[in-house]
Amino acid sequence: MPNVQPITHAELLQRAHELHENIRHWRRTIHRHPELSFTEHQTAGLVNATLTDLHIETETEVAKTGVVGHIQGGDGPVVGLRADMDALPILEENGTEFDSQRAGLMHACGHDSHTAMLLGAATILKELSDQGRLPGSVRLLFQPSEEAQDDEGKSGGMRMVEEGALDGLDAVFGIHVDATAPTGSVGTRSGPMLAAADRFSIEIRGFGGHAAAPHRSLDPIALSAQVINAIHQIVSRRLDPIDSGVITIGTIQGGTVNNVIPESVYMTGTIRSYTPEARQLLDDQLRNACRIVEPLGGQAIVEVFKGYPATINSAEATEVAFHALNGLLDEPNVFEAPRIMAGEDFSYMAQKAPGCFLRLGVRNPSWDRIYPVHTSTFRLDEDALPIGAASLAAAAIQWMQEKR
Repeated sequence: MPNVQPITHAELLQRAHELHENIRHWRRTIHRHPELSFTEHQTAGLVNATLTDLHIETETEVAKTGVVGHIQGGDGPVVGLRADMDALPILEENGTEFDSQRAGLMHACGHDSHTAMLLGAATILKELSDQGRLPGSVRLLFQPSEEAQDDEGKSGGMRMVEEGALDGLDAVFGIHVDATAPTGSVGTRSGPMLAAADRFSIEIRGFGGHAAAPHRSLDPIALSAQVINAIHQIVSRRLDPIDSGVITIGTIQGGTVNNVIPESVYMTGTIRSYTPEARQLLDDQLRNACRIVEPLGGQAIVEVFKGYPATINSAEATEVAFHALNGLLDEPNVFEAPRIMAGEDFSYMAQKAPGCFLRLGVRNPSWDRIYPVHTSTFRLDEDALPIGAASLAAAAIQWMQEKR
């Protein structure tokens, strides 16, 4: 696009700071009215109304309750920007004037801020488009249901991909708050960043009896102890030490009274890994570990439910993201994000187009402790909001400029 003023990182950051109050207002409005997965009707309504006011073309009811916005620019690449919108079934205990007004529901993972920041980025990008300065086009992906799946086992990210919301994208970027990193910082990394997250259930069957006569029963609690020990040796003795993985048993239930040996014991947990090979190995070895009860006369029924695959950032998209972040922020505030074992359905989008997931620092350095996500006291420093909005806009523009 000849004879147009170039877009600078300083301009993007300044405009994002000018929109700070707008972004904060959107975030607090959404925070007061949290909605669970695939019920984000009010949030989607706010998103659609805001985009419509900005004269951005929208599609609604995408992936059930999602919204997709289209910003048309020059004939360069088409870049997707994603934010998730759902909340968690957690009772908030922060005591702010914008606490959740829906008992038992809370935006405890920052999705309210993700949505608000993407609305901020949309505002900036639409203004650039109206000025004839946007070298490509942007698709705004306001996704429902990252935290859970529907009755068909599908999340919002899965459904968006299935319904074609990412078709034709040249790249896609997403962002997530990081409660451990300080405000003013943004990080990412190339390759695996978040883990594949599968869940399992195990039923150990014996046969019950009186606690005073264990020799006349087959104690499933004793059998379960053998299974637990075997499971906890899988990562240390079956997985290549160079790989990463973790198996956690999260629940165990067996028996009803202290003098009865029960018929069965039930356990549930999660398996987390980074590579398809490690994922399959851990699945296989979990099943093998449970077979330890068979020579003892017991029976193990194991079910593994596949969750989100690992989130693997494209090397190409990550390089572009680092170029954008290094131009936007001072060097000490751009970091290589650590790999963590949490899962994310952005992974499906990063399989569809070259993708990069950003982590936005939201911990105020003056706070005396970390307020982690998925807790009733999770909090974020709202001074981070314009930085997140500018980072999304900068990543999209950087890709357009480098790849057109």
